Amino acid sequence: MPTGPSGRPALVLLAAVAALAGCGDAGSAGGGDEAEAEGVGIVRAGSTAQFANCRDWRGGTEEERYATIEDIRGQLTPQSSESAESDLSDEAAYEVFQHTCANEFADDLRLYKLYARAQAFAPLTANP
Repeated sequence: MPTGPSGRPALVLLAAVAALAGCGDAGSAGGGDEAEAEGVGIVRAGSTAQFANCRDWRGGTEEERYATIEDIRGQLTPQSSESAESDLSDEAAYEVFQHTCANEFADDLRLYKLYARAQAFAPLTANP
């Protein structure tokens, strides 16, 4: 390979190609973590909590549905709270959404409103 002044662009190009060959998706190499599932519904400011409705719920996968529950719980937990714990378990929230959203007339019901109401009654329905 030429090493004079005319050979420098070739060396720079070769170095750039070698550097680009090492770039890529870390997950494709088998060593990276899989991307987390995103919740169902319209995403605004990195969250689906505000706009997710029963129609979106029925169209989502189980992973997307649980991601939606986690997102909603995170949005409804007061910032002053010391923990993100809720009296409403993910499984109980899933059941509430499944039951309520099973009916087509519920298409436009917002999930966060259902969650807030179910969470309010969760301490009263918990088994001691």
